[in-house]
Amino acid sequence: MDLRKVARAVLPTAAVAHLRRAKWQRERRRIASLDPLGEADFARILIDDLGLQSGDLVYVHSGIDGLNLAFPFYRILSLIQEAIGSGGTVMFPSYPNYRMSSYEYLCQGNVFDVRRTPSYTGILTEFARRQRGAVRSLHPTKSVCAIGPAAKEITATHHLSPYPYDTCSPYYKLIERGGKIIGLGATTNYISFGYCVDDALKEKFPVRVYHDRIFDAPCVNYEGERVIVKTYAHDMSRVVHPDMPAFMKTYVSEKACRDLKIGGMKFFRASAPKLFDEMMELAKRDIIAYPRSVYRKGAS
Repeated sequence: MDLRKVARAVLPTAAVAHLRRAKWQRERRRIASLDPLGEADFARILIDDLGLQSGDLVYVHSGIDGLNLAFPFYRILSLIQEAIGSGGTVMFPSYPNYRMSSYEYLCQGNVFDVRRTPSYTGILTEFARRQRGAVRSLHPTKSVCAIGPAAKEITATHHLSPYPYDTCSPYYKLIERGGKIIGLGATTNYISFGYCVDDALKEKFPVRVYHDRIFDAPCVNYEGERVIVKTYAHDMSRVVHPDMPAFMKTYVSEKACRDLKIGGMKFFRASAPKLFDEMMELAKRDIIAYPRSVYRKGAS
């Protein structure tokens, strides 16, 4: 039984919000009690535990509140760049929808300006977006920013498909280029890469993860031109991943993906091509990270 789901169903919204705040505050107190990570320690984790190497293409999920750092958070970007060198490229999610689903954001008719719309996927992602040389993909809800020699190519075609995680996306290009995915102060519950499998299989995937409507979303590109980008939006009543770390540990090899706890703090590492291949094979065997309750009617 999913107690969180039961709580949401029977408790008032204010009570659920109170429980979430209390849980967050307990976790913050736990993190604050841990030995702080210095820059040298963090650099070692990036290389020794998360496997970063010179020339890597790496996608970063971050939760700064999940880290007890002895240095300013913004130094993380430099430490990653030092680990992957001048030939490496670092990517971050830079989603613009603040405290709402993509569907709600699109229904409001917001205009996504690739140059000016802030990222609300964490303070590190907004810091990265503001860097000179950062390039952001033209997608109204699932935008990615990248810094490095592959940045333009990685982000160039994101707006060309209504499926935000298919072959046009920066997420899929991680697979083609042998990219890596890391989590800093975060678990695989936050890994968005898994949606590449959903979008690769489309109607063959057991769960209908999108609303039926295709949005004509207004965007502004780097030239200041207004562009309409067609996109689906996830249906959050069906996009349910109860426990991704448990799914990864049970079904996915350690080489493909693994959650880690280092100094009491949460990290994860993944190989994009290995993880995609393994999750595709699992999906063909009807093993996915979604509960049966959200399967399409008639799906096995």
